[in-house]
Amino acid sequence: MTKTFTQQMSIKAPQPDFDPSLQLRIDPKGTWLNLDQEPLILSPKGWPLLPVIDGEPVRLNYTDTSPYAGGVSHRFESADADSDLGMFQLRVVSNTGYIDISCEFTVTHDCQLNALQVFPAETGLNLYDVVNFRNRHFTASTWPELIIGRSFSTTTYSDDWQFAPHPTAILLRKNEYSLFMGATGLQASFGMRMEVERGKVLNWDIDFGSSPHGLMLKAGQSFSSEPLRIFLQKDRTPYESFADFGRSLIADGRILDPAAKSRPSWWRSPLYCTWGDQWMGSHKAPAVSLADQTAESASQASAQLTEGMVRKAVACIEREKLPIRTILLDEGWAHARGEWTPNRERFPDLRKLVDELHEKGYKVMLWWTWADTANNANIDPSELVDRGEWRNRHGIRWRDYSDPAVQENYLKPLLRFFFSAEPDCLDIDGIKTDFIADKIHPETPLANPEWRGEERYFQKITELIYTEMRRHKPDAMHMGCAGNYWLADYFDTNRTFDVHSSNWLEHENRARMIMATSPGAIPSLT
Repeated sequence: MTKTFTQQMSIKAPQPDFDPSLQLRIDPKGTWLNLDQEPLILSPKGWPLLPVIDGEPVRLNYTDTSPYAGGVSHRFESADADSDLGMFQLRVVSNTGYIDISCEFTVTHDCQLNALQVFPAETGLNLYDVVNFRNRHFTASTWPELIIGRSFSTTTYSDDWQFAPHPTAILLRKNEYSLFMGATGLQASFGMRMEVERGKVLNWDIDFGSSPHGLMLKAGQSFSSEPLRIFLQKDRTPYESFADFGRSLIADGRILDPAAKSRPSWWRSPLYCTWGDQWMGSHKAPAVSLADQTAESASQASAQLTEGMVRKAVACIEREKLPIRTILLDEGWAHARGEWTPNRERFPDLRKLVDELHEKGYKVMLWWTWADTANNANIDPSELVDRGEWRNRHGIRWRDYSDPAVQENYLKPLLRFFFSAEPDCLDIDGIKTDFIADKIHPETPLANPEWRGEERYFQKITELIYTEMRRHKPDAMHMGCAGNYWLADYFDTNRTFDVHSSNWLEHENRARMIMATSPGAIPSLT
């Protein structure tokens, strides 16, 4: 049984509480981020957000400053005569308690942007540890131990397959102080990478793709980064700091205010998901890592899902008078991942079953993944990139949803088939999306380059799915599985993922994590 919170767990303050003692100083000698007079980050020979172009960090000379939109623009020129970079501007805008920094530059030759250095190598960090939300199993902690005085490497890219895509944001801590840094918008990037050795930065950047898969820029083209928001807080938990960042995005109008979202009552009722019983019936232990939970490894559990199993579960719910009013059919109802027609051997007439459950007062949901394709799925090659010849780094054939033809000829008809009450459709009430991590890569060929970037691609496809789903059924529910500010607008409930031990705190702290990073999406403990 899946339980959803009837109300969100409280976060300490209704509005962001930022410490005004944070100071950023940028001058020809370098950069200092101070708490009063104590440096927290010091880069005596470098500046933030300098680009890496064609695999090489650019070298710049500081020239002057000028006023800019309530702040200041620091201007630089290239230190190399044959540089690809023209004038570079680093813009700093101070608001109530936080600082936004961004950059803009124009390139003089065709080139590729590989990264923006948050701070350059050799930058000193006078802080103790780093919080990067990465869910883990068998522990209540939702982030690994990253000690600045030792050595570590971490990324916000979704290569751990948990709650993806992660927001491009991290937290650095020292005693009671927390220093937050997060991108305030979506761009053609693939997360923030950070590598530290004994208090010194080895590499800390926002990744746009390594060569030859960086962001291509044409001669004369200008590039503007999304602002990186920096703020300091005292006596706040990481959950509270990430939630406060979300509140600042809401205040800016960058994401929707959750208060504006209507919530039908059935979203809050307990639901029965078949997956637990499927694994029990298969007599196999599920793989802990989602990366190992492939269509092949889950095949025995998928085969357990039948109409008979569902009817048996419903009979038990009614016999025991359980307060469950939603039935979620997990993986196994369809032929294969990517081939989304009912498996007739397991469900001879799925629409008839849905109608019967509706008559009994139940809502019906289906498990679905738009991002994964089984090798045995029978798919029209015209829907696939390079007619199925191109595969991503996991060997998966790929539908590019940025392609209008895929949207019109495949995705929209599929969502009609799921949600419409017309006779040739299933008339379901919601979907549980899954297996969406680490699927958008810098080398992924896109029909529409405006979709480039992990978070940006996920936001666009999720919005498209949500809009189309609601067009057929206004109260349809999307159960997601990501802690991301920009996806929260299109998640109604947000599940905490499978737990592989009896430690209840795994669920509780995962719920805190996804609440802090997906404002307004009701946490669902699964």
